[in-house]
Amino acid sequence: MKPAALILGIEPRITIPIARSLHRYGVPVDTAALSTTEPSPRSRVVRKSSLLPDPSHSSFLDALTALISAQGYDTLIPATDAALAAISAHDEALRRLLHLACPASRVVQRVLDKSVTLKIAQECGITIPRSYRARSLAELEALAPELQFPVVVKPFHKSKETDFKVRYFRNIDELRDAMEADEELGSRILLQEYCPGDGVGVEMLIHQGEAIATFQHRRLKEVPSTGGAAVVAIAEQPDPELVRQALILLRAIEWEGVAMVEFRFNRADRRSALMEVNGRYWGTLALPIHAGVDFPLYEWQIAHGETPSLAPSYVVGTRWRWTAGYMRRWHGLLKGSLKRALSRPSVLLELVPSVTDISPGTRDSLFTFGDPLPAVSETLRTLAASVSSDLSAVRRRARPRATVNHTRESVAVRVESDVEGNVH
Repeated sequence: MKPAALILGIEPRITIPIARSLHRYGVPVDTAALSTTEPSPRSRVVRKSSLLPDPSHSSFLDALTALISAQGYDTLIPATDAALAAISAHDEALRRLLHLACPASRVVQRVLDKSVTLKIAQECGITIPRSYRARSLAELEALAPELQFPVVVKPFHKSKETDFKVRYFRNIDELRDAMEADEELGSRILLQEYCPGDGVGVEMLIHQGEAIATFQHRRLKEVPSTGGAAVVAIAEQPDPELVRQALILLRAIEWEGVAMVEFRFNRADRRSALMEVNGRYWGTLALPIHAGVDFPLYEWQIAHGETPSLAPSYVVGTRWRWTAGYMRRWHGLLKGSLKRALSRPSVLLELVPSVTDISPGTRDSLFTFGDPLPAVSETLRTLAASVSSDLSAVRRRARPRATVNHTRESVAVRVESDVEGNVH
């Protein structure tokens, strides 16, 4: 029996592929959630799942170290940015207990803080989007003449991504309204120019400065549809220039372990721009595993002094789908299309999924016949969230009418009372 591993943070399309990979190799796997909002893994390859205190709480480290001691884990793997930040905050204490599937804290901070990542990339000669900080409305107004819309707004620090996801703003008025509605928004975000092209990820396992394994994927569809997380992706032959840039950057950051370097790549003119670096396993992790590159296994083998059983190549053209994300994308398109359908009925065609997207040849991020529950439970949660969102929207639209009607009725009663009083 191999020593057990603990996956910290539960994002099903990341956590479950890691667990399955290690389980196949005979490594017992448990998970630990950092919040009650993180879903239960519900997988036969996960022995047990625990709930830890919020990482910002003083009891977090004690609870985590007690769990490690009680269960005898010898490897700790972050599956989310919040988990990576939590491990980094207690790096020294945790590294004395077990293997950490991430480099030292000072290195991790270079990818968690996007402004630091971009600065290092620029020093390496890698093209980056024009990026700005506007912490207040006053700073936004001063910056306005420099901004070219649309702009992309994202968290400046990756550990805060649970609070705010990527958004796109078409003009200064939309951005101003968002900052007026949320006074703290400016302190949490980075403004970037929009870079045209496909989202391309170059994934690497770095060991002693060398890329032990390399994989490349391209996003075919994203959620939201304007750009965001991949919902359909395809395995590609690694582009030599993108691979070169990714390796130069990761070496400059002094990275060790797995990472994904994300680019926007315009195929028409072959121009690329760095978007970010994920210093933990990425959302499309099941895609390289299906294609023949088992990153979690390789990393575990290296950490335990074994020679990784590297595949000589992988199956280019392997397709992957995140079904829950695909449903969320379709739901967003549906709401947008219904608003525009009367003036332009052709927009409804966007709702029709392509045959390849839903064909058996496109591998699902979670579903397997031997372990179906992770996919089924995530699908049900997504459906419930969509229904709840729609009902809330209906209630919000209905509330003003109800308030107006109530006000009219109140006025009518007062007028009627006044008339009666005057008569009597």
